[in-house]
This record gives sequence, C-alpha cells and structure tokens, in this order.
Amino acid sequence: MAKVTAKYQITIPPDVRTELDIVPGSEVDIRKKGAHFVLVVDPIAELKKKWRGKFKGKQTSDNYMDQIRGQVP
Repeated sequence: MAKVTAKYQITIPPDVRTELDIVPGSEVDIRKKGAHFVLVVDPIAELKKKWRGKFKGKQTSDNYMDQIRGQVP
C-alpha cells in the first residue's frame, strides 16, 4: 500500500513499476473508471493508437488540423 506525502505524492510499488514498465521520466495519467481510478502509462501513445490510420489515403493530419483550427500563418 502506498502512502501519500505532505506534497500529495505517492510511490508506485516496485512490482507495479516493473509490470507496467514505468521508469523515471515515464508519463502517466490517472483516470476515473466507474467507482475506481486507474493508472494509464504513456497516455499519448493511447491517443496515437486511437487515431492511427484515420487519414490513410485521404488527407494528412496537418491538413486536417488546418481545416478544423484554421490555417496557421
């Protein structure tokens, strides 16, 4: 069990770090799933997986971003 410090920090137990391949500098996110909170390792990679191939053979992601945001000078 982890203990919260005065600065609201926790230490991830070694067995969890090993299983999730968490090393110093790893990016993690904490999300609510129902009544529980889960630790998501490398949340950006999860987004990349979700969007991978969406523009295949169509337009580039840069063109899409220009379209929804407006052209950046």
